[in-house]
Amino acid sequence: MSGEYFKDCTREELWEFSKDEVFGERLWNESVAFTKKSFCSDDGLQAGEDPYSEVGVPPAKPIPVQGYVNYNFEVGRKGKAPGQFGGWVQHFTTSKDGKILYVCDLWNKHVQVIDLLKRKPISSFPTTMKGFNFQAQGVQVCRDGNLCINCVGFDGTSRIGIFSPEGRKISSFGPGVIGSTSCIAVDDMDRIVAIDRRKMRISTCSKDGRLLESFNPGIKGDLLRICCNSKGHVVVPNHLENQVVVFDPYGNPIHLIRPLSGCGYEMKYPAGVTCDCHDNVFVCDVGNHRVLQFNSDCEFRAATLTKRDHKLWRPHDVTATNLGDLIVSEVSETFVKIFNFSPKVY
Repeated sequence: MSGEYFKDCTREELWEFSKDEVFGERLWNESVAFTKKSFCSDDGLQAGEDPYSEVGVPPAKPIPVQGYVNYNFEVGRKGKAPGQFGGWVQHFTTSKDGKILYVCDLWNKHVQVIDLLKRKPISSFPTTMKGFNFQAQGVQVCRDGNLCINCVGFDGTSRIGIFSPEGRKISSFGPGVIGSTSCIAVDDMDRIVAIDRRKMRISTCSKDGRLLESFNPGIKGDLLRICCNSKGHVVVPNHLENQVVVFDPYGNPIHLIRPLSGCGYEMKYPAGVTCDCHDNVFVCDVGNHRVLQFNSDCEFRAATLTKRDHKLWRPHDVTATNLGDLIVSEVSETFVKIFNFSPKVY
């Protein structure tokens, strides 16, 4: 049977039909290849031409897959148009269903909105408040689907803005509540967690700007990224000490990830961090060119993405989607890479 026979089937239907996930995945790949080859005329494309060339960039050559990770595609390139970025891509997240990607374009002072399924840009909007253009350095999705954006001004002051998914400003507060923030996270109760890079404090506030909690994490040097798990715990990489600390919502440390030298998964300059729906923790191990995975008790599970197997080079930011994707950016690059997990693991 050829890819043409299965061209209208979903991946799940092929797995069920084949009774074997490996064979089902092969059928899925054949059907995708046939669909791409047959794509024509409605959009003025010739057969075999990539309809996503403006934004989605397929891998230049097949990348070895080890275990359960598939390298799907890349999104972004340098420029000023929708779906393009003025410089290094750093802060991003996805909608709750994992279909829409929101990316901070620091250099162009915009947030880019990209359809991950179609691999095409939807829109972009500036983070403008009170007549000033702020630089977006952090974007998160609230329970109602609105966006919480960390907006940094030229003088280092910051505001937290709540925007609609289309980019309409709804409300904002700061800088008195949060100080000068370097990054933010939003937990499942819509509490906003922000790092004040001047005072080296972590503050939690409500969407209307009420300060709920503030504590000193006791970490020296830059606090680059944070994330929250489903329990509201705050996960903070300690970039210079090569470790990751997990705090409860009140600032009490409850877990410490500090791999010993020679253990095989020691970290070198951990930066980006994210939690999936199972509270697994993924950490960008920048100096070792990989993304490490730890379970909800912060026990090591695997080097999920590596330089050898997935061609990673200095991964700096990462986010996990509810579709089972990992989205990763690399230092100084103007695109993000999308990796997909096979259901075999979960």
